[in-house]
Amino acid sequence: MVDQKETVERRKSKRYKAIEGAYAAINPNSQKLGQIIDISKDGVCFKYIDTSNDNQKSGTKQEDSIFLSSIEYYVGDLHFKAVGDYEITNGSLISFIKVRKRHVQFTNLNFQQLFDLDNFLKNNTSGPVERLPQQYK
Repeated sequence: MVDQKETVERRKSKRYKAIEGAYAAINPNSQKLGQIIDISKDGVCFKYIDTSNDNQKSGTKQEDSIFLSSIEYYVGDLHFKAVGDYEITNGSLISFIKVRKRHVQFTNLNFQQLFDLDNFLKNNTSGPVERLPQQYK
């Protein structure tokens, strides 16, 4: 008998694939703005171009809220905690551009933010994420 490890999904809410043109930005001073990969009512994953250089001290900029936007929708000032942030390998010829992926979990959302987030989910997703991406297996 072959012993297989099963991947356990720890998220409480179903994740949805974001449509093209849906973006997330950490408060404006952090310069982390990027395309949303997937989103749920509990958090969001997005990719962004790392504009920091190695001489900058990490963590010097306050990062406590995130903003979501698309052509017709905007949800602002969502408090979060970072769950993961890592560099993704870039298969392009432009190797000096560092692309990172950030996972955040929303925290302490009020009723209006939950309402706006629900609207954003209904209008800016293309369907559920069926299984974990290959990098988690």
